[in-house]
Amino acid sequence: MWLLIPTAFFLTASVLAVKFKESICDTIAMTGAMQILALYLLAVIGEMRAIYVIALLIIAFFVLIIYAEHCIKEASLASKIVNINSKKRVFRRCLKAFFRPSVITFILVLTAVTYLTKDQIFTWWDDINFWSSDAKQLFYLNRFPGKYGNVSPEFGDYPPVTSLFKWVFLQISSGRYIEGLQFAGYFALNAVFLMPLVKAVRDKLSAPATLLAFMVPGIVNGIIFYGTPADITMGIIYGALLYAIWDKRDHASLFYYGRIALYAAVLFLTKSVGIEWALFALLFYFMLGYKERGIIFASLFSASFYGSWLLFCLINRRVAKATGLGIKMATGSYSVPANALDKARYFFLGLWTMPMHADHNITFDLPIGAVIILIFAAFILMVKKGIIAREQAKPIGIFLLISAFISHAIIFIAHISLFQAEDQYLDAFAMTNSIARYGAPFTIGGIYLIAGIAFTKARRYEKLSEKSDAPDNNKKAILIYIAFAAFVLLTADYKGMYKYLAGYRTELADNKTYNGDMIDDGGEMFIEAVYGHRDLWGHRVLNLRSGESNHWVHDTYISKEASPVPAVYDTLTETDTAATICEKILSSHAEYLFAEVPSVGEETMAETFNTITEGEEYFKFWKIYRIEKSGNDIKLYPVYLY
Repeated sequence: MWLLIPTAFFLTASVLAVKFKESICDTIAMTGAMQILALYLLAVIGEMRAIYVIALLIIAFFVLIIYAEHCIKEASLASKIVNINSKKRVFRRCLKAFFRPSVITFILVLTAVTYLTKDQIFTWWDDINFWSSDAKQLFYLNRFPGKYGNVSPEFGDYPPVTSLFKWVFLQISSGRYIEGLQFAGYFALNAVFLMPLVKAVRDKLSAPATLLAFMVPGIVNGIIFYGTPADITMGIIYGALLYAIWDKRDHASLFYYGRIALYAAVLFLTKSVGIEWALFALLFYFMLGYKERGIIFASLFSASFYGSWLLFCLINRRVAKATGLGIKMATGSYSVPANALDKARYFFLGLWTMPMHADHNITFDLPIGAVIILIFAAFILMVKKGIIAREQAKPIGIFLLISAFISHAIIFIAHISLFQAEDQYLDAFAMTNSIARYGAPFTIGGIYLIAGIAFTKARRYEKLSEKSDAPDNNKKAILIYIAFAAFVLLTADYKGMYKYLAGYRTELADNKTYNGDMIDDGGEMFIEAVYGHRDLWGHRVLNLRSGESNHWVHDTYISKEASPVPAVYDTLTETDTAATICEKILSSHAEYLFAEVPSVGEETMAETFNTITEGEEYFKFWKIYRIEKSGNDIKLYPVYLY
């Protein structure tokens, strides 16, 4: 059943490549974008599994075209649709488009990564806090949850692209949740949008070029080898968008602007700050001197998806903690923190003194500042060698300068505003990880654009060499390939790659133990109480915890395990009355209640709960109750599994 999705995916990519006479490396990314947007719309209406029906229809349509072409000798509707002639049948042309070394490499690498990472578990805090829990809830619900139903309430308006693509790979297990498949989905998402980078590379070199392209994100940030940060994905998509904007020559207008529209729409839905990078991409378009109506369509199309997401979040009360804090700061309730100068010092150290991928290899472990310098050095060299045309040198150079300065200024401002209370950034290592992650769209995007332009020029050199038999042109192309290979091979994070594919197994037992230990006894009782209650999926449960109030770290691990049941937490104290308990319930917007036994005054607290509990049974701790609200009045009803 699952194979319907990749089959339809590659059929669509192949047909688009034939129809528009384009590289399948380009159409793979476009098809990936279309699949993401389709899943997004299906998740909104609550029918994600309808993707199988869509896949089946695509396969059936392809078979119908082949059959019609075989049966009807003269020009038919089918032949007009795919613009074929009688000498070259669509099936043969699609096979030719598909069986490229780059595509085969893509499939083989993805298969290997899926197998090798299937036992991996999440240890990165942001995955525990949101990214893995969100994808897990999506897997069980096959839709976006309704009002107050998202499993990570503090990150409600985080866009869903990575979770949507993870959902596809979680389906491999036929209904059984396997956490490690999220890593395969994340890798596949990144790989799909890296494919356009190698479209200009000739077939003989495209397989190694594809492998090198897959290694680029690890140069910039090592979190991808043990986590699933959306920032790196956003950087890859941003790079693909910049390259797509630059690559205007010899493309039909529909293809050119359609590609921009699809990439930009996915960029918007990858992370909330995707709008920043989409605006940079729009600036890049105009700085190159392009002024056509197609950009209006592309902008409106992509912005409509982001607008629909914001509307969906508003309707379903999905507002992230950072969004609320940002609104408060924008309204004037912000003051510069006392440690701003210290943050500035560590920001400088983070830029220049630590490896940006946070690992130490026998090769070069570049700091962030060095990579930025290399991007500009490569740009200047390419201008001098004529790889970048003189008329494009000034706009591209100015664009890179503007985007580098503004993006890193925004990152610094974020550390003294949104992250002002997070003292872990008063450390060069932590600051390096943060800058490398949040600045990934510039660094990955810059590398993507520079390499894409170089590969395109190399292909033109090769074509000139074939026509005029001029060996110098072929040498120039080879030098470009050697330069890219040298950069990647000398700066890649081999230690991170080993840990990602095999080394994680040596720490797997310890990591499982640690994650388990982070769930305290009360948390285990809560998970046991909600387990098996399908009616609770996507419906918020308030967990009133006993003991100390500072239990939020443990709560995060509990929420990950409890997903797809969304949980919020508060503390039950000995001074609580029926009125204060009702106030906590109302402010939580929960539909169900679970209460731990208080550390003191168990009988008194049970009597307090009895005053708002309906039915003949006395209130019991460690049990799920349904909340009925009537104005400010609360009534609790016991919930039974059977």
